[in-house]
Amino acid sequence: MILRCPECRTRRTTRGLFTRHVQTTGHKLCRCGGYHYAHRPGSPLCAYNPLSALRLGDRDGADEDDLIRCALYIISETPALAPKVQALLEDWKIDVQPIR
Repeated sequence: MILRCPECRTRRTTRGLFTRHVQTTGHKLCRCGGYHYAHRPGSPLCAYNPLSALRLGDRDGADEDDLIRCALYIISETPALAPKVQALLEDWKIDVQPIR
């Protein structure tokens, strides 16, 4: 198993080496619950990622209408994320008009 430091991205081969590395360097792990393990803050499913609700909905099997509603909510709260939301929906082959 290879463990990767979320901050400096170096690799460790055992959990002990990884834990020692994190403790000595002070690098931070996120334990928000988006993943079932400690992870890099801002990872795709991390609660601190502004698009995590959309990705979690997709992972949990939400239908296209729910995903579009979620996307529109994210855009209404943070208009600067519109291009990222649009790209994500296109990756999932969800057909929507350009969102502005």
